[in-house]
Amino acid sequence: MAYIDVDEFIFSPSWSDSIRPNRSMLGSVVSVEGEVGRVELGCYEYGPSGNQAHPKNGVMQGYTCRRQNEERHKSLVRLNAVHRSLANSVHHFGLQDGFRSERVSWAHINHYKYQAWDEFKVKFKRRASAYVPDWMHKVNPSSKDRTPGLGFEPVEPVGWAWKFCEVNDTHFRDVVAKWFRPDDRRNINSI
Repeated sequence: MAYIDVDEFIFSPSWSDSIRPNRSMLGSVVSVEGEVGRVELGCYEYGPSGNQAHPKNGVMQGYTCRRQNEERHKSLVRLNAVHRSLANSVHHFGLQDGFRSERVSWAHINHYKYQAWDEFKVKFKRRASAYVPDWMHKVNPSSKDRTPGLGFEPVEPVGWAWKFCEVNDTHFRDVVAKWFRPDDRRNINSI
C-alpha cells in the first residue's frame, strides 16, 4: 500500500525509455527482500513554477520548478508487516518485529505541494496535518508542515509564483507527455 497524498506521484527516471507506462514499473519499486516491510522514497517538493493560475495542461505538465533537495520521505508498506497497533507518523507506519525499512534511491515522489496562489490559498484554508491542526493558530511554528514564508494568514507572499524554484525539472513532465499524448489514446487503455 502506498502511503502518499493525492498530489504526489511515484517516479523513477529509469522509466523514461518506456514508450508507455506498465504495471511492472511500480512492481519494481517494491521488489525487495521478504523482510523489508516498508520501502521509503525521497520526496521532491514542486512550487508554483511561475503560474498565476492552474496550468491549462494540468499539474504534471505545468509545475516543473522544485526545491533542490529531497524533503522528507513517503512509504509503501507490506500490509502484513504493519505493526498491529497501527501506530504511524505522517509518512509511514510502524513495523512488526522481524521487518525492516529500506530506502530506495532510484525512484522518488514528486509532490506538487506549492501550487498557483489561488489553488494554494484554498489548500491553506482547508489544510490540517498531524503537526499543525489549524494553520491559522500559532502552534508549532517551526513544523515542516508549515509553508516556509507563509505565516499564519492566507495572504500571498511577495514573489509567490517563483518560490521554491531552485531546479527546473522537466523530466516527469516530458515522460508523462510522451506516455499520454492526446494523439495516442492507446497508451491510456493499455495499462
